[in-house]
Amino acid sequence: MGASSKGKDKGAEDEPQVDNPYRARLETLKTNLVDEVKELKKCLKAASQDVGGDGRTGKSWVGKTANKWHDEVQGNRSRMIREIDKLIPAVQSRIDELPAKVSASRARMMNKEMQYM
Repeated sequence: MGASSKGKDKGAEDEPQVDNPYRARLETLKTNLVDEVKELKKCLKAASQDVGGDGRTGKSWVGKTANKWHDEVQGNRSRMIREIDKLIPAVQSRIDELPAKVSASRARMMNKEMQYM
């Protein structure tokens, strides 16, 4: 097999190259994730501040049990944020793996495939 046939459709060299629809959809996902991650972090922070915290932040529940719950929530919040912070780099990594341009016929096929996703 020659290098020219590697990873290309037959006749794809003759077709115009267009933007990769998979890549475009992932870019949209990444943009949406940025907003969602900000909102989720804000909600997690508010939830952990409203309960317990040695009287510093507790608005809805105070006391020893509330403080224990607060400490647990803080730990879970930190763990969740670490995991959430992996989402955007994972999507970006996949975007970087995809070619920016594909043949027009390949793009049409990709668009049809995405209709069922």
